[in-house]
Amino acid sequence: MLNILENIDLTLLNTLHLKSIASHYIVLNQVEQLDEIREIISNYPKFFILGGGSNLIIPARYQGLVIHNELRGITITDFGQEKIVTAMAGENWDDFVAYCNQNGAFGLENLSLIPGTVGASPIQNIGAYGVEVKDFIKEVVVYDLQTGQLVSLNNSECQFSYRNSFLKNNSRFIVISVSFSLLTEPCLNANYGDVAQRLSSLTHPTPYDLRNIIIRIRQSKLPDPNKLGNAGSFFHNPIIPKKVAQKLCIQNPNLPIFTTPNPEKIKVSAGWLIDSLGLKGLRQGNVGIYQEHALVMVNYGGAYQTELLKFADWVQSKIKEHYDVQLNIEPIILD
Repeated sequence: MLNILENIDLTLLNTLHLKSIASHYIVLNQVEQLDEIREIISNYPKFFILGGGSNLIIPARYQGLVIHNELRGITITDFGQEKIVTAMAGENWDDFVAYCNQNGAFGLENLSLIPGTVGASPIQNIGAYGVEVKDFIKEVVVYDLQTGQLVSLNNSECQFSYRNSFLKNNSRFIVISVSFSLLTEPCLNANYGDVAQRLSSLTHPTPYDLRNIIIRIRQSKLPDPNKLGNAGSFFHNPIIPKKVAQKLCIQNPNLPIFTTPNPEKIKVSAGWLIDSLGLKGLRQGNVGIYQEHALVMVNYGGAYQTELLKFADWVQSKIKEHYDVQLNIEPIILD
């Protein structure tokens, strides 16, 4: 029988540290609890699945049921040139990357130190330093709350796109586990500028070296959410028509741009747009833009969702007014 708790403080369970109270809260730590959860959610006006809380903008009071996914466990199977590593959704993401690295399963090193859980990785299609998690996901097992069945989704069924997937904003499914197809022989991804420069100073760099380089780069640019509330990148890099991007580049020659799978679309740097207007380091009340990285919004302490979103809206309006580019918020906004 699940223990349903009332009026639980979520402030330390979201990496933005937004002040929040959940009217009802349960912990999911056994697959056998899923059928009971399916039965009880009908008693609540709404619910959401909480993992590491690293990609959420939560309200001051969540009037519904919070299901905290703390399923644990990792298995690894060797298939010659690849290893299939399966992790339960509640595993800490960076601990999982370290586990893979230590057990000769390579490919995820560029995604080191990203906050959150394994279960969130396919939902958001996390990415950093030239790598997206979709390139390594073999299968995602989910629990279908409509049918009460466990369902296996292959890579194509997840419908991955830039920081998005079939599972994002889809409350029908609870992620149970994620299986990754990883390499047994190192193949270091050094396409990103800072990474390539640091690796080049090493004679025979290893995946362990790459992971440590990524960690040091992230620590130098991004705040530790345990010390300063944040959700990492707060805005998507805008993907805009190629003609619009070309015009922007003529006006702003230093604007970083990136190709996309669609030849008629170009991705531009949201951080550069924000920084170019002198907004990096700006603070309004309890919230602001991190002084070392213009793409990171921070909570200096005591902020609520409304204050953060009001500031974000102000930043968006400034970018729209100056560049005619719409910035979209990356974390999921709960009401």
